Amino acid sequence: MKFVINRDLLLLNLTYVSRALSTKTPMPVLTGIKIEIHDNAVFLTASNNEISIQTVIRDKRLLKIEEDGLVVVPGKYFIEMIRKIESKDVDFSTFEENIVKILADRSNFTLNALEKDNYPLISFADSDTVVTIDVGNLKSIIRKTTFATSLSETRVILTGVSVMAEGRKLEVIATDSFRLAKKYIITDTDFPKINAVIPSKSLDELNRIIDENETPIEIHFTPSKALFKYKNILFQTRLIDGSFPNTSNLIPVDFLTSIKFNKNELISAIERASLFTTFDSSSIIKFTLNSDKTIEIASTTNEIGAVKEEVVPLGCSNVLNFQIAFSSKYLLEAIRSMDSTEISVHFTGEIKPFIITGDYDINLTQLILPVRVS
Repeated sequence: MKFVINRDLLLLNLTYVSRALSTKTPMPVLTGIKIEIHDNAVFLTASNNEISIQTVIRDKRLLKIEEDGLVVVPGKYFIEMIRKIESKDVDFSTFEENIVKILADRSNFTLNALEKDNYPLISFADSDTVVTIDVGNLKSIIRKTTFATSLSETRVILTGVSVMAEGRKLEVIATDSFRLAKKYIITDTDFPKINAVIPSKSLDELNRIIDENETPIEIHFTPSKALFKYKNILFQTRLIDGSFPNTSNLIPVDFLTSIKFNKNELISAIERASLFTTFDSSSIIKFTLNSDKTIEIASTTNEIGAVKEEVVPLGCSNVLNFQIAFSSKYLLEAIRSMDSTEISVHFTGEIKPFIITGDYDINLTQLILPVRVS
C-alpha cells in the first residue's frame, strides 16, 4: 500500500469516522481505523458494533495512489498524529505486512498495524426500502426529538426514536414515558412503508457529522440496520429490536386552558425559578395561574430556600384557579427545541399531561407529564 494525500482532506475524513471508534471493546481491532485502497479510492472505516462509518476519498487533485492495499491502524494515535502534522501532504506506505510508515515534511512516523484479518466484515449495502430527505429536515427532526428518549436501559426500546412512514407522511416519536416529542413531515411523493426504532445516540452522532444545508440524504432501511448516505460518508447504525409503545392516544385534544408566552421570557423565568433545584428530572417547579391572568412559577428547596417568578403571558384562553407541578428540565428542553418565538402551553388538568406547541412548529408536539406534590 502506498499513497500521498492532502493532510487537511485526510484529517477531515478521519474526524468523521472517529465518531464510530471503539474505546471499550472485547475486540481490540475495533480501536483501529481500517484503511483500504482499491478502485482508485481510499476507504476509511471505523465501527463500535453500534454504529459503523465509512468515508470514500476519490479527489484526484488531492490524492495520489501508487499501490492498493489494506491495513488497520490504531485509531487514536493515527488521528492525533495527522492532527499534529503541519505539512500540506502526507506520504503513507506499508512494509513487512504490519508496519505503517508516515512521512510529512521532516517528520517520520512508524506505526504497528493491528491484525487486519480480525477486523469484522461490514457491509454498507443499499436497500430497496429507501427514503430521501434534505439534511435540514433531518437535523431538525433529530434536534427536536432525541432529547426526549430514555437514558435508562430498563426499557431499551425507549432509548430509541420511532420512525414510521406511510403514504406522504413520515413521523418520528421519542418518549421516556414521562414526556414525549413528536414531529412529522409531509412530502409531495409517497414514502415506502417503514416502522423502525433508531438508537438516539446514533442519531446524535450523525447530527454532529452532517452540515446545516439542503443536501439530500438517503436513508436505507433493512430489518436490522439503517444506512445514511451523505456526500462521501456512509453512516450505518443498528436498529433496536422490539415494538415501540403505541402513543397515538396520549396526546390530548381538549384543554381546560391554553396560555401563550414569549419563548425567551418563559425560558429565563424558568431558569431563575429552578436555580435552587437540582437540574435533573426531579427539578420540580410549580406553575400557578392567578385570577389576574399572571403566572407564578415557584420552587422550594429545604436546604437552600425558595424562588418565585411572575410572568405575564401574551394570552390566556380561560382564566381559572389552576396549579400544576412538573420538571423544569423537561419543560426547558421541550421549549428550546422549538423555532417559534411564541409558544403555547395547553393544560388538560392539574395531574394530566399537557402539551407545548408553537406557531412556527405546526408539525411538532411536545408533551410532559406533571407530578403530584403536596
